[in-house]
Amino acid sequence: MKKLIVAVAALALMAGSAYAAEWNFYGNARVQTTWYNCDVIDGASGDTLYSEGLLSTARIGAKVKVSDELSGRFEYGASGGKANVRHLYGTWDFGGGSLTIGQTDTALNITYSNQIALSNFSTENGLGGFGDCDTGRAPQLMLTFGGFKISVLATSTDNNYSVDTEAVIPKIVLSYTFGFDMGEVTLGGGYNTFDAADEDITSYVVGAGTNLNFGPAGLFATAVYGQNTGNIVGPTYTGIGAIAGTTVTGEINDVETMGFTFGLLFTVNDMFALEAGYGYVVDEYDEGGAKDKAESYYIQAPITLAPGVVVVPEVGIVDMKETTQNEWTYFGAKWQINF
Repeated sequence: MKKLIVAVAALALMAGSAYAAEWNFYGNARVQTTWYNCDVIDGASGDTLYSEGLLSTARIGAKVKVSDELSGRFEYGASGGKANVRHLYGTWDFGGGSLTIGQTDTALNITYSNQIALSNFSTENGLGGFGDCDTGRAPQLMLTFGGFKISVLATSTDNNYSVDTEAVIPKIVLSYTFGFDMGEVTLGGGYNTFDAADEDITSYVVGAGTNLNFGPAGLFATAVYGQNTGNIVGPTYTGIGAIAGTTVTGEINDVETMGFTFGLLFTVNDMFALEAGYGYVVDEYDEGGAKDKAESYYIQAPITLAPGVVVVPEVGIVDMKETTQNEWTYFGAKWQINF
């Protein structure tokens, strides 16, 4: 009897807690269908092939409000066809600002493109790796004060040394967003450092971006510059790859990265819109000056078939630029239902 009373009391407590918090569930299913051709630059031509699959950006989750001060969110995606955590965090609003603990978008998130297809045709990455400035989602401690954000993250020790590494201080990224009637302008940067084989490998990045609206028309633009930026904003798609490597003499060979994106948008009506975008990135070794470039460009036409039902046809090219590297030409569509 005592066990029954304890069980009932526990259920009542759980029900009371669940009732106190506001849970708003959401989700969407996303599938891509794509025809693509992969040519080796100055080499062999490939056959046109068909790809279809669940996009890793398909998701299900909930936003939770406990009180005016406490809120949270969880969200699962479908990377590789398996559930993975996209967001899992809580936020405390302490009046003058807020503290976020958990995994979510970091403070450095300067990206506006809606490009669907990259070379793997499994994720919507915008023009990620082609000139934006985005640290992505990661476990973190983040402070927000109005338009200013700063995230403390795990140190990235990726390198081309294949040796033991040692990290002492965390990765730090930050940004400030100035919003106004026509859109926003964001400035940001990041710093990361660690030791590899008793050599210090330092990464830094600065970035800027804007998203502007002129009635039915709009534009976006971003720019990024830095050293060994793959340890902060992720790898680029060039052959060099934006992380430090060894030279012939065994010394550090840092990689300098520069890139930009640009895009135009136009909303025809409630059903039909257009977006075109372009991204360019170049990586260069500091010793010997070896360079590698890559670019991506696309046109898409989002079509709203009904509230919550969207299909997005897209055609584009992902060009690695250099001899023996690949050039992808594709045509496809994203199919999405929100629920």
